[in-house]
Amino acid sequence: MIPTPKPGPGSEPGRGPIRVELFTHPVCSGCREAALALGSLAEAGRIELVQWSLAIPAGRARAAAAGVTSVPSVVVGSQCRELASRAALEAFLAELAG
Repeated sequence: MIPTPKPGPGSEPGRGPIRVELFTHPVCSGCREAALALGSLAEAGRIELVQWSLAIPAGRARAAAAGVTSVPSVVVGSQCRELASRAALEAFLAELAG
């Protein structure tokens, strides 16, 4: 289940984009698809997308802090979710759609 976002300044309670952290790596075969799908939602203003690459130290440090053990994975709130298959990605996108 996707947590309800906290309202920002000037927004209504329960409204506003959900912050989604996407963890990827350049050699990951499924990362590009996840990045494109989530990028489209971010461009539409439906989510706030933060991308982390495990190819750089800052990305690896954030992944360790968030409990990410594989890519592609997303963190929403305090929940980490692996998107290792197309079905997992589609299920996550469906949850975001509400």
